[in-house]
Amino acid sequence: MLQTMLPLAPTLNFTLNFRPWYVCLTKPRQETHAVQNLEDQGYETYLPQLQQWLRQRGDWGQKQSVMFPRYVFVRPAHSGQAIGPVRSTPGVSTLVRFGHLLACLREERLDSLRALVAAHSAALPRQPFLAGTAVVFCAGPLKGASGIVSGVAAERVHVLMNLLGQDQKLLVSASNLALP
Repeated sequence: MLQTMLPLAPTLNFTLNFRPWYVCLTKPRQETHAVQNLEDQGYETYLPQLQQWLRQRGDWGQKQSVMFPRYVFVRPAHSGQAIGPVRSTPGVSTLVRFGHLLACLREERLDSLRALVAAHSAALPRQPFLAGTAVVFCAGPLKGASGIVSGVAAERVHVLMNLLGQDQKLLVSASNLALP
């Protein structure tokens, strides 16, 4: 007895509004330029940036730095928008590919990345130095000497160091210190 076998159609669970995030490689140090140009064309973008303490021109300050240099996440604003024009956008080098497939992420992965960036920002200390941090004098008569932070005041730092065989607690300007 011969039975007719019909191929079972695979059940695909696609959402009509599924818009993946693509990984875009930018030209060196042109991430923000690429983001601006992509947004001007109507694309959604995400450039993860982290706050960090940096010493610039002798003073400590917070600065935002790109989490993944040269990479931006981009997606079409609506399902009918093509991804091809991204490659010719000023500031963009190319879209990242694995063979013939474009590298892409689901919204859940980007949400996890956003949460990580938010957690890092929340954990950033109000001061560049915390008690117990090793520091090096980068200016002044003690240049090159090292010590341990024992406390932090408004613009001064208490540094514990060994001078002439005795532990001394010095109150110094934060601008004279660097992290090793």
